[in-house]
Amino acid sequence: MKLLKNRFLKLLLFLTMTMVAFSNDNTFYLGIQNYPETEVEIDGISINGIIRDLFKNELKLNVKEVHGSWRESHNNLEKGTIDALGLVTKNTVRKNNILLSKPIFSENLYVASDKIPLDSPYDLMNQTIYVFKGDEIPIKHLKDFLEKNNIDANIVEVDNIDDFKDNFYLDSEFIALKSQNRLLVSFLAPVCIGVNKKYEYLLPHINTALNKKYSKKISNHFKNLPLYYQRERFQNSLTEEEKDFLSQKKFITTSLEDDISLSIYIKNSDQFIGILPEYIDKIASIIEIPIKYTYNGKKWTYIQKKFKQEEIDFLTLSTTAEGKSSYIFSEAIDYIPMHLLNHIDSGDYNVGVLKDGKSQDIGKEYFIEEDMKIYNSTAELFEAFKKDEVGYIISPYNIYDRDCGKQHKDIKIKDIPINFAFSKKQKILRNIFNKAIAVIGDIDKNEIRNFVEIDQKEYVLNITEEAEEKKKIWYITIFILLVLISKIVFQKKLTKALKYDQLTNLPNRYLFNEFCKKNDFIKGAVIVIDLDNFKKTNDKYGHSKGDSVLSEVGKLLLDVFPRENTFRISGDEFYLYYGDNDLLERLEKLIYLGKNSNIITKYNISFSIGYYIKNNDESLELSFEKADIAMYDAKKINGFSIMQYKK
Repeated sequence: MKLLKNRFLKLLLFLTMTMVAFSNDNTFYLGIQNYPETEVEIDGISINGIIRDLFKNELKLNVKEVHGSWRESHNNLEKGTIDALGLVTKNTVRKNNILLSKPIFSENLYVASDKIPLDSPYDLMNQTIYVFKGDEIPIKHLKDFLEKNNIDANIVEVDNIDDFKDNFYLDSEFIALKSQNRLLVSFLAPVCIGVNKKYEYLLPHINTALNKKYSKKISNHFKNLPLYYQRERFQNSLTEEEKDFLSQKKFITTSLEDDISLSIYIKNSDQFIGILPEYIDKIASIIEIPIKYTYNGKKWTYIQKKFKQEEIDFLTLSTTAEGKSSYIFSEAIDYIPMHLLNHIDSGDYNVGVLKDGKSQDIGKEYFIEEDMKIYNSTAELFEAFKKDEVGYIISPYNIYDRDCGKQHKDIKIKDIPINFAFSKKQKILRNIFNKAIAVIGDIDKNEIRNFVEIDQKEYVLNITEEAEEKKKIWYITIFILLVLISKIVFQKKLTKALKYDQLTNLPNRYLFNEFCKKNDFIKGAVIVIDLDNFKKTNDKYGHSKGDSVLSEVGKLLLDVFPRENTFRISGDEFYLYYGDNDLLERLEKLIYLGKNSNIITKYNISFSIGYYIKNNDESLELSFEKADIAMYDAKKINGFSIMQYKK
């Protein structure tokens, strides 16, 4: 009863204050930013639509929209001519002038281009990057990024960046997502709902509404934005003939070899896992036509026969000379490494290759024809290798995908393309696939490649199922126990690989992000450490020496600071959180250890250390930005140096 009474009083207070606030003018002025990206509808609603719904339908306010540019809308909110604005990046200046809700998403900063490929920071060397005039914080982040990567680029400030998107431009992730070519510069800021200070009583209700449903809606919208833009670019590239072709297609058929790490067939669930099905599923989502797998579990020779009879629309085949005479091929969707595997103790110099496959072409480059043995499927190839029928095999994955029971040597030979093959009658479908492949960016490819380790885990389960059909009951029991143990060990290794840097054994960015989510508003020191002269070491002595330096730094950090709050973020940059009072003593100890390390001194490496003492009302992300600024100030001193950020 008491709880109900308290809730009633709170509701009554809210309604009373609302009536007072609107007694003179029963209108709530909601700022709407005039950007096409804010009106993009996914599942029938846009970002602006979500904000409108929150104020109109959830808070029941008499909303009048005030439209303007990004800069106009922010100025109007700070002047008080509008009452709220949906997308406001959080910083100290704005926090002093307006009220801010809980963050609705985190915003990153990108350099992007609609036309020019952008794969690494070095693509920006001696180029012009267009930025919003007077946009001080993003411009500073860009300058830091260029300096860190030793990039000379021309920064030009303009009033309207939309006129320069065919060139390199700097913008937030929300806008840059529309460009296929983009490069992450830095974290920018949390994005909140901004509210005029006279409506302070509204803020708890806005936060409650966000927690209740709107944060999830916004998160889902951003999750689906990249695919939305890919589909848009794809549709805009189609001819009328291609659009008509797709409109008449209910589905497209393919099949995959079922026993290689690139495509593994899971019989129980009747599905494929691996890099090939991931790419095929990605293309299906872009063209918005289902792609069905046929003849699952059949031998590869049988599937190829059906393809020749045009009962399958496309296959994944190597672009060999013989293949090109029979089929037409798509552009390369990605490149995968080919490995030469051999028994270390074997005296057999024969090499096993796949018939009419890329491995056969590569084999001819390194072996004489008399030493080559040709097999019809990957399963046959590996079985021959396990039985020592051949001393070498050429295959697009390493030996750890198979239990071959002996020591082996694995040498990467070259990268080969992944292509889709079509009958010569399927030129329109081939062209459609090429256009879908063209909108898949490097970010998507990296995400797909990251599934490989998970695929291997599923493969262990698949081997278990096959064993159940072939082995006696007593042997199966032992085998399953071994597989379960292997699975536990594998899971631990996989978890560690996903969360810990393999070189330094420190928590990685994933665990850093988790740490920030759980401990955002704690007191203590945040520290950013960057290595001086590290790039010169890599360039002069090679990456193996650079790796030894990073490994040594990881050991020194663990000698001084707790492992759970020490993170390797990227390259030679480390983030730390430390909550005790002896911070300076710890940092001095770290410098002492560094100066007395043979590896560190041998390669003329030193530490630039920046730190910031945060209060519990500041977010960790903002605090680490300040520590990063202090670190760059420390770099100017040169050598082992420590600098504290001060306002």
